[in-house]
Amino acid sequence: MVGTVVHWLEGNVPADGLVVDLGAGTGALGAAVLDALPDVRVELVDVDPNMLEVAAARCAAHADRFRVRHARFQDELPRCHAVVASLALHHVAAYGEKRDLYHAIREALEPGGLLVVADALVYPDGPERERMMEDLFAHMARNGISASEAAVHLGQWAEEDFYVPLPDELRLIADAGFPRPDVFWRDGLIAVYGAFKSE
Repeated sequence: MVGTVVHWLEGNVPADGLVVDLGAGTGALGAAVLDALPDVRVELVDVDPNMLEVAAARCAAHADRFRVRHARFQDELPRCHAVVASLALHHVAAYGEKRDLYHAIREALEPGGLLVVADALVYPDGPERERMMEDLFAHMARNGISASEAAVHLGQWAEEDFYVPLPDELRLIADAGFPRPDVFWRDGLIAVYGAFKSE
């Protein structure tokens, strides 16, 4: 997943270009970008200052090429060449809010700039969701999480997360003014998707 995000940045961010990592969390994606693209800069944005401390430590080997910023999704974005997010945008709790965020991202991007998001996407019900949930429970079991523990986690996540199906996500990106949103990779719940801003 993270490798796919980085792959889509390769050749699409100029030397000294800025990549904004929204909801950077512990800095896993930002660090991967810094490792793979030695000529770019990264701004790690998160609302949680404790997460930003962890992210800064994780990216310390690239101290001259990254900065952290304590901010919310709704705060103004800097002019940049790419915006990325990994397992973060499901915290945006409504369709209208997410469309507004995608619009703000498009406005911040330089012409030809790129949005790449990795996140969980699923229908609220139906056989597609049932199969994806079966696969998720099996994955968690392989990692030592029992079915009852997994159910507790999913219940907690349901209280704070807002998952939408992939077609709706792509429509929100299109409605924000990106001409050709698309999915770049998918495995069950998790997809990498995004779009280029028009030149």
